[in-house]
Amino acid sequence: MQYAILRHGKIKAPLMGAAVAHNNRTSKLEKCNIDATLTPLNQVLKGEGTVAERLANKLKVLTTKVRKDAVVAVELMLSASPEWFEGLTTDRAALHQHPKFRQWANNAMKWARQEFGQNIIDVALHMDESSPHMHVLAVPLTQDGRLCAKEVLARSELTRRQDSYAKAMEELGLSRGDPAKETKRRHIKLTEKPQGGGKASELAAQLAAANATIDKLQKQLQRLQGFNIDYSRQISDLEKRLKAKDADLAKLEMDARVVAEMAAMKKDAQDLRENLENDPETAMALFMDEHRDLRWCSPQEAAVGTLVASEGHIAVLHLGRGRYALFEFDSVEQVQELARGQLQDRGHDFGR
Repeated sequence: MQYAILRHGKIKAPLMGAAVAHNNRTSKLEKCNIDATLTPLNQVLKGEGTVAERLANKLKVLTTKVRKDAVVAVELMLSASPEWFEGLTTDRAALHQHPKFRQWANNAMKWARQEFGQNIIDVALHMDESSPHMHVLAVPLTQDGRLCAKEVLARSELTRRQDSYAKAMEELGLSRGDPAKETKRRHIKLTEKPQGGGKASELAAQLAAANATIDKLQKQLQRLQGFNIDYSRQISDLEKRLKAKDADLAKLEMDARVVAEMAAMKKDAQDLRENLENDPETAMALFMDEHRDLRWCSPQEAAVGTLVASEGHIAVLHLGRGRYALFEFDSVEQVQELARGQLQDRGHDFGR
């Protein structure tokens, strides 16, 4: 009996590139099970943009953030018993053009579209491996628009698809195999090394090694990202502390400038004082400016006045009752004598 063969798989985000590379034959890793002379017979369904772009367009409508390790695609492998293909012809080039083979490919594509519709992001027909088959990648979106491979790949859904795919192939003489729950067959994972060796064993070993390497790199990336966040926080704290230190330094520099300016002003004042003491004309000018509001008094008033201040031969006299006036003596000596109380003759002719 010849069977319709359908297998399911799930692809996490980090492995999407590897899956697409395999389907499009751009991978340099998995060459052991491929006949390169038959690769030109392969067909890839070209959609708008790249597979990555089509996937991104499907995910961007989600309302929740997609985890880095989320299952972002379901992979279907559609085929038939090798004997069925060989019964048509053993020449792959001729098989590719055989009406029944084209009918199988069309039925498979039609069935996949009925199952996943617009969620399909990549389709590839492989003619260069041990048996012809078709890869279909679809985003596992639920009816209510959630990304949930667990529901899309639920056991009941897997059984239903096996039944419906076999139904689509009935007209080609292909039937459904016995369910696994009856045969007790165990599904072999891609990362598990099959028994018996050979090319399939070598391919599985390479896949397992690649998956292990990807997992290791993901963990390293997560650690590095954590370190980067921690270092960024430390750098930010250091920058804040440096800014505060710069402000303190600026204040200290300003204080130092103020102290220097005050010292310079004190020195200038001292120099000015010394200059005033040594410059009679300047001293006289300042004295006269300071008492510019006082009037000049007569010799008679000066005769009864009391000396208050003087500069050279000019004096300020207190005339009593809060009255003050300026008087010009004939000489500095007269002012000095008056200051010492040596002028006895109040009627002395002071002059003007």
